[in-house]
This record gives sequence, C-alpha cells and structure tokens, in this order.
Amino acid sequence: MRKLAIASFAFSAAVFAANFIFGRVAALYAALFCAVVGALLLSLRLKSIRALIIAAFAASFGLLVFCAHYDLSVERAHSLSRVTKELSFELLENPKSYENYSCVEARITTKGSSHLRCLLYDSDGGINKLKAGDRITATVSLSAADIRYGQKTSRYTSKDIYLTGTLKQGFAYISHVISPRSAAGLVTRAIEIRIGQLFPADTAPFFRALSLGDKSDLYDRDALYVSLSRAGLMHIVAVSGMHVSYLLGFLRLVFGKGRRSALFCILMIWAFVAVTGLSPSAVRAAFMQTILLLAPLFGREDDPLTSLGAALAFLLLHNPFAAESVSLQLSFAAMLGVVTVGESLADTIYERMGEENPSRILRYPVSVLCSSIGVMVFTIPISAFHFGYVTLLSPVSNLLCLWAVPICFLGAFIVCILGFIPAVGTIAASMLSVLARYIFWIGEKISSLVFSVVYLSHSLLTIWIVLFYVSLSLVFLLKLKIRWKIIIPTATAIVSLLISHFGLIWYYSAAEGTVTAVDVGQGQCITAFTRDGTVMVDCGSISYGEYNAGDEAAAYLISCGRKRIDTLILTHLHSDHVNGFERLFNLMEIGKLVIPENASYDNEVLEEIVLCAVRHGIRIEGVSGNSFQRAGDVGILLLDPNSKGDGNEYCMPVVLTVGKERVIITGDAPASTEKMLVNTCELSEVDILVVGHHGSKSASCREFLGAIGGRRAIISVGKNSFGHPATETLERLASFGYTVFRTDTDGNVEIRIHG
Repeated sequence: MRKLAIASFAFSAAVFAANFIFGRVAALYAALFCAVVGALLLSLRLKSIRALIIAAFAASFGLLVFCAHYDLSVERAHSLSRVTKELSFELLENPKSYENYSCVEARITTKGSSHLRCLLYDSDGGINKLKAGDRITATVSLSAADIRYGQKTSRYTSKDIYLTGTLKQGFAYISHVISPRSAAGLVTRAIEIRIGQLFPADTAPFFRALSLGDKSDLYDRDALYVSLSRAGLMHIVAVSGMHVSYLLGFLRLVFGKGRRSALFCILMIWAFVAVTGLSPSAVRAAFMQTILLLAPLFGREDDPLTSLGAALAFLLLHNPFAAESVSLQLSFAAMLGVVTVGESLADTIYERMGEENPSRILRYPVSVLCSSIGVMVFTIPISAFHFGYVTLLSPVSNLLCLWAVPICFLGAFIVCILGFIPAVGTIAASMLSVLARYIFWIGEKISSLVFSVVYLSHSLLTIWIVLFYVSLSLVFLLKLKIRWKIIIPTATAIVSLLISHFGLIWYYSAAEGTVTAVDVGQGQCITAFTRDGTVMVDCGSISYGEYNAGDEAAAYLISCGRKRIDTLILTHLHSDHVNGFERLFNLMEIGKLVIPENASYDNEVLEEIVLCAVRHGIRIEGVSGNSFQRAGDVGILLLDPNSKGDGNEYCMPVVLTVGKERVIITGDAPASTEKMLVNTCELSEVDILVVGHHGSKSASCREFLGAIGGRRAIISVGKNSFGHPATETLERLASFGYTVFRTDTDGNVEIRIHG
C-alpha cells in the first residue's frame, strides 16, 4: 500500500505542477525528463531508491496524462468555439433554473464530433421540462469554456466542462436513455420534490443541500448562507467524506461488518454519490472508503493516507484540470489534516489523559476539536488565497453542531420514506426541522462574535498567517514537547492577529480620510470614510458568478476596522451598481439608504431593495433635486441631473468631501448629463474623479473634464465584453493630465487623504 501511496502522490503532484507551473508544452518536456531520470535510477538496481523510481515514473505518467487530456478536450473545444451549428446532446443532469435563464450539463453525441461536455444555456425556459438522460437536438452557439472575457479561466474545465452553448432556436426531443446516471437523476428529482412537500419552507433548502448537495435554494436565503459561512458550517451541506462516513456508519450498524456487508456498503455508497451528482468531494470520499473496505478482503493494510492519495489520483486521472477546483483542494486538504494532524493530536490527548479506550462522552468533543484543528491547519492558506477570509471559530461551531448533522442527514432520507404516509412524514419532518433551526441559531450566534471571521483584504492581515505557519514549522523541526507545539503557534497567531488588527485601525485613523474603489469586477463600489463617518456609493458587479460586490465591500471595510456604513448611496438601479446590496446588508450595519426618487423606473429591483432594507430596519430616503448631507465628517452633495431617458440618464451624481479633497462620482451618466452638470452646478476644485460608466467612450467628455479640473482618476472596471475602458476615454484623461488608476489592473484603489 505504501508503494501505491508514493505513486499516487507523485502522480498528483505532477498534475498540479502541470496546471499551475508548466502548461501544455513545458509539461511534455518535464514528462520526458522524469522518465529519463526514472530510467537512470532503475539502471542502478538499488532497492534503497525504489521509492524514487516509482515517484519519477508516476510523475512522468501524470504529466503525460495532462498533455493528452489537454489535446483531447481543450484543443477540440477550441476547434468548435465561435461556431453556431445543430448538434445532438445527452443531458447528464436535471436542468437548473435561475431568475432569467436555465442551464444544464450535457454531452455532445453528434456523430463525428468530440463527445465533450457542454453547459447549455436557455433563456426561454423550455429546457426545464427535460431530465437527466434525455437526448435532444438543438442549434447552439458554442464557446470554449476555458476563455471568459478574453482571459483564461478554470471555472468550467475543473468540472470537466469544455464548451458553453446558447440555444438559438429551441430544441427537438429525440429520446430518453436509461443509464445509471439518468436513473440517479430520477431518484434525485423524486427526493427533491418529496423534501419540498414534507419539510417547512424555512428548512427545506437546508435538507435539500444536506442530503443531495443542491445548495441553489440555500444560496437564495442569503442571511442563512452568510451566517453558516461565517461560522464555518457550510461544509456540512457540501456532500463530502463526512456524509459518506455517516451513511457507511449507518449501513454497518444495520448490516454488520462482514465481507458481504462490505460489498453491499460499497454499492450503496456509490449509489448515493451518483444521486448527489458525482461531485469531486463525494467521489473522492467514496473511492477512499471503497479502498478501506476492500483492503481487508485482499489482505492489505488499512492505510487512510494511501487511500486518500489513491482517491486524489483517481480524480485527476479522470480530469487533470480538477486540480484547479477550489472544492477539490479544500476537500483533499481537509482530509489530509484529519488523517495527519487530527488523529495524531487526539491520540496525544488521550495518552496525556491516560485514556487508552476513551468513553464516547469523551471521544466526541476530543475528536471533533482535533479534527477541526487538523482541517484548519491545511485549509486556512487555501481559503485565504481563494476567498480572502478565514473562519476562526469553526471548531466551536463543529463542537456544538456536528452531533446533530448525522441525525438531520439520515433523518431526511427516512422522512422521505415515511412521506408515503403523508401525516407521519409531515410530523417527522417538523420534528427534524427543530434540529435544523438549532444549527441555524448556532450559526447566527457564532458568526456575530468578534473575530469569528478574519477578512484579509489588507496584506498586513496575512502576516499573522505567515507567522503562524513559520512558528508551526519551527516547533516541529526543533522537536519540542507537545505542549510547546500547541502553545507557541497558538500564542503567535493570537498576538500577531491582534497587532495586525489594531495596527490597521491606527493606520487609517492617522489619516484625515480614505477613498477607495473596491475591486468588484465589472461594476462599481466606492467607499469614503473618516475617523467618525463612513459612506458607500453603489455596490454591484456584473460578474456575479465570480464576485459578490457585497462580500468584497464588506471584507474591505471590516479589514479597516469598520462595522457600520452610515450612508449607502445608490446612483441608479442597474445590477452592476446594486446587486451586492443583500449580502452587504447581511454583513454590515447600514444607517441610511439613499436612492434617487426617479429610481421607480425599475420597480422590480426597487421592490427587492426596499423589502430587504425594511427587514434589516434600514431607513430609506428618496432624493430629488440637489441636497447636501453629512455622515460624520464626510460631506455628501447629491446632484439631480433632472434628465429623462434610459436608466443611465437617471443616474444621481454624488460629490463627496473627505478632508480637504472632493470626489465626484457620476455612476453611468452619459456625456449629455455631464454637460448639464457643467451648466447647472459648481464643479470646480474636484480632486478625484471616479470615471463615469466604467471608462465608456460615452462618458467623461472634454467639457466635463475641463470643468472639474481633477488630478486623479479611478476607473472601476473588470473583465467585460463592452470594451471598457475605451481607448478614447483613456486618451482624453491623459490629455487633461489625470493620473489614472484601474481596479482591473491595480485591485482595490485606495487613496489616503492627509491634512
């Protein structure tokens, strides 16, 4: 089994290197190099270097697998990109519905075409009537999935999807293919419907996510999603090794631990994984448990580390691009932490306590806390890098909640069976919902505590992570006693975190004020704060799948020591300026919401904002005409362009006074509005310009730039297909002597103002 571990980890390491370091061409040369090294070592015929020989050949194989997969998938997808044609597809899952469109994962089945996976989009909603296993023909416009807004992305290829297709003329139904996957889809849909029928509306999304891994409805309940995330409890609804372990434990309890039951358990585990959509984390867990169950049958050692390595290699053999999946990285890192750190730490504690066979009452808290610590050791860097925050109190959340999770998980399936007797099923669902609400309550309380989450928008806050891992490495290298291995890294982390946190508060209080364009992708979010006032203008992003403007804005302000926004101003109601509002409301206290009175042109969006504000007790103020307000030391001049036309012309320009500097923000207002402002308002002595409409050529006209006389310009822009910022706009700004900063190239653009 150790040979398998060496080969598996070497193979996986090579695949990761191919994804993140080498690329297609360099990977081929690296594979040749590893093969030559392996052959040279093999010629020495020394048993002492057998592990190196295995690792060299496994690494070479991993690099070759990456190259072959790249040629067979990405290259073929590029040959079909930007083509509109009629193709045949087989649906691999049940379609998913969103506000304005539906999508489904499908495989191309047209003869002569590559059987690549494609994500089909339908804006008409007709595809919702289909189910997994259905075959259709449709005229689709295809695009390579690894290119988004002209830049490389692994968002889809890491899920084994290489094309995206938009249906152009509906589709024609051909037939239904009965397969294990389509049968699993039917079971999934039946369970989804039954959960919706039996469970109360407030807990049904949770049980659907917990039992099937479908979190779409849970995401719609933003307040619940935020509290579970901040408390470190979202992992309980991501189908993973924990759920597979719960199922296996239940099956072994019912059917025993013999050889026949082991084979039956393997079948049931893979059936569950198929029903939950074959997510990488679930497949990894199923593969790992399969190896653990089969090892005794073949007289092999039961080695979790070997099983984990083999499971990872299996996933990467199927799709080498899965190495770039954040969920796979977190899942593997979590299990590695449990196997290497958590179990060792628990054994040490039992040994210190003199407990060779600890009771269940003692085993539960010790195993939960040790496993949680083990998970954090390896997942903190990944979470910090990808998400920009770290949850510190997840061990406490796990201790309080994990005992209830297996009851809820297994209970959801039992309730679905009892649902054939409607009254019994409904009563059982109501009783089980009490436990779900308990988990919600714990998540809400833990997430509200100080330092439950540390946001890392500022590099200073990453110092405590670096110091923690440096101290952790040193205490193990120096082979100190176990108590020092715990005390020193813990003390280092706490002290460095407090110094970083209070250091940032001092840093910002030392300035008269700070103006920042938060990097929210293709959208806008401007913050301005002084010692006792915080203002935000707009909070939205068109890149909603990659950014949530509310997350980014709150993370930045909380990192600066701000927990409250005194005044939130929305210049207009287009999504790239407002769609982060709900997440922002759930993360921060908002004193007042200011919107233009003429915003009623988009009643649906306005209604959502108003209802959300009312739920959070936020005062709403509609503004017409020019008005001046204050938020602490920040002066706010709201300008009414008094325009008629499309949504952009309804923009409410804002002039902020922060210290001795003036900042003008025009939203998406076009040149016609800018010229009107020049004629009707006093706009001289502006210091900072937030360039209108993300740098579009339709804004920032010469008359406007000449009138305001600014020195610095900020363009809030991200990946887009609109051509923002326009070359003409950049040239105009340069001709007027502006120093230009851009969020797409500079990240958060922060300007500190001194007296």
